[in-house]
Amino acid sequence: MSSLQYRKDRMTTMAQTWGASKVNDLFIRKKIPDHLYNELRRSIGIYISKALHFEYTSDDILFIQRLNASRNDRTNVTPNGGVVPKKEYALEYNLFIRSWCNIVKEFIKDDPSYLKKFRLTPNIRIKYAEELEDNVGRGLDTAWPHSDGWVEGPWGMNCHLPIFGDTENNYLHFYKLKDESTFEDFFLDTSEVYTNMQWVVDFYEDDNIIPERGYINVSDYALLHKTKRNPGAGTRVSIDTTIFAGDHDVHPDRRMEYLDSIPNIGEDLFISCLRSEKDEISDKKTVFSHYTSGSLRHVIL
Repeated sequence: MSSLQYRKDRMTTMAQTWGASKVNDLFIRKKIPDHLYNELRRSIGIYISKALHFEYTSDDILFIQRLNASRNDRTNVTPNGGVVPKKEYALEYNLFIRSWCNIVKEFIKDDPSYLKKFRLTPNIRIKYAEELEDNVGRGLDTAWPHSDGWVEGPWGMNCHLPIFGDTENNYLHFYKLKDESTFEDFFLDTSEVYTNMQWVVDFYEDDNIIPERGYINVSDYALLHKTKRNPGAGTRVSIDTTIFAGDHDVHPDRRMEYLDSIPNIGEDLFISCLRSEKDEISDKKTVFSHYTSGSLRHVIL
């Protein structure tokens, strides 16, 4: 017997517990209060502008123009568009993490105990109108249909927030099961690359869900997704990360990213960035670890 019904029940419990809306049995969303969302957007904009060495502006159109002009500045950007925290802008990184923590606290405020693990390393991801050249065809290119469970273990849930840019035409495209009775737990086995698991896609079909801006969008790992660009799409900036609800552990190679509760950044915790811009973006410590593994240190205040 597969875990699919359990996953549906878990998502229903999350929606009821945290006051979120069910989009389908494996996808929920909840509106972020405007003041928290605006604070998050500003902190991300400042963080990105520091990492890509351009002047910050609160004008969204001008911000994207400057971001596009900095496309070839890859000092602090991974092939998949992740913006890597470094010493030179550690303060801006902490301000972003503080904003993110405040949003998650608001999301779970009706019953914080149901969140079992909090990931302190959300990805700020830049997806340009055209894919970065060194990412095309990579086994971990997010343009491949995939489940994050393939690299993080089967029990997390994807958490996605569109932030800037053309989020209607450059977005996460989701896939649903053609026949739920065919689902097997080994569909979510771990794999070093997404390409090794493309046989799973044969059991899925296109879905019409598009994550909404201004919301936390949460989907179970049993739904597949990929980066999709419609013709003429512009650049998109978004957050993607993982949340854990229920009594499950994270992948052993990812445990250092998680805390048992949400910290108060600047009050009881500060994140120290150990790498400098003089350092290249090093290879991950293990196949399944995060690009920040070993490069961040938690300073207890």
